[in-house]
Amino acid sequence: MPASFEPEALKAQTVAARTYTLSKMERTVEAHPDADVCTDITCCQAYIDPADAAANWGENAQTYTDKIAAAVADTDGMAALFQGQPIQAVFFSSAAGRTVDAVEVWGNAVPYLTSVDSPEGDEVPNYHSTVTVPLDEFKSKLLAQYPQADLSGEPAGWFANLVPNSAGGVETVDIGGTTVGGGSLRTLFGLRSTSFTVSASADGVTFSVTGYGHGVGMSQYGANALAKEGKSYDEILKWYYTGIDVAPYTPQR
Repeated sequence: MPASFEPEALKAQTVAARTYTLSKMERTVEAHPDADVCTDITCCQAYIDPADAAANWGENAQTYTDKIAAAVADTDGMAALFQGQPIQAVFFSSAAGRTVDAVEVWGNAVPYLTSVDSPEGDEVPNYHSTVTVPLDEFKSKLLAQYPQADLSGEPAGWFANLVPNSAGGVETVDIGGTTVGGGSLRTLFGLRSTSFTVSASADGVTFSVTGYGHGVGMSQYGANALAKEGKSYDEILKWYYTGIDVAPYTPQR
């Protein structure tokens, strides 16, 4: 989350990151059994060294460092809890108007990770993006994963039966008679999210994408928009994580 964000958004992010770490501490993760968390974003959380962060911030380094320190101090010991236990407080950059239900992304229903409205505001960078994939590259990558797909004929006729997810993005779409998940297409072609439309011609396959991230849990830009509306950090957390409490929590070990 950018350190330039509203203080209440930074507090919400602080509690989310703390809670995510707490949830990892109370179970063994196969990828790193000797550590509670790692810095692999596909497994745990991203991390930047304070010195590198300061270098990125330039003349704002001290101001931003103080803002983050204040967010940590003001929420000391607080966590997002469901039935008294730390939640998997996942988050992402920006939504396309709604978040996505966890079951649609990871296959497991999680009661506090349901689809909710997400007001992103007007200042989201790269909110809309376009990816055009040459036909040969599209065929090669798709057929490597879905060899049964029939990509003969006109490219515009390859796509049919788009099924939306809970956020209005792509749950599945039939390509060459084969059902392909929106998440699979996102991974295969480096799309920012599964909220996209697709068109095809002799020039290639074009994805027009909105938002950035997996779409589950708290949207960081949405949190900042809510903070600008006057919502407190606990209200922001309860907005994105359905049915939770925000309360002090002491780790079990």
